[in-house]
Amino acid sequence: AAATGNQLEEFVEHALKSKGYVQFQGNKAQALANLQALGGKQYIKQLPVGTTIYDTPRVCDFFVVNERVFPHGLIIECKWQQSGGSVDEKYPFLLFNVMKTGTPTVIVLDGGGYKPAAMEWLKRQVNTGAALIAVWNMREFQKHVNDGFFDHPSG
Repeated sequence: AAATGNQLEEFVEHALKSKGYVQFQGNKAQALANLQALGGKQYIKQLPVGTTIYDTPRVCDFFVVNERVFPHGLIIECKWQQSGGSVDEKYPFLLFNVMKTGTPTVIVLDGGGYKPAAMEWLKRQVNTGAALIAVWNMREFQKHVNDGFFDHPSG
């Protein structure tokens, strides 16, 4: 499961690099404080972004910095589930953590092991004016990248 999850993260990282984003070696405060000096197209992997609803540390898969496109940053969470299990029950926890953090977030789900109704429920929670701005599978994510999401999110 970890290996396939890592492949999903590599897929997202490749998409970021293809759009000119480079990995920033630092913490969120440094990235945001130096945003203009950095040129604005950075990403940070496995970044602490506060706490969960249980007040335990929350680490996101990607934190994307682009002052022009994502003035408050963008979190990308990658969730791969290849076989059935309790993953569906984790979606509300993920949603509440996204809401608590408050940073615009895209969730990329794939693997086919989740119940389709669970993914549809999570997609219905999207509110582009709030923290959860999109829930996509790999194909949908790639389509939005191709259509310019990292250049202008409304595209």
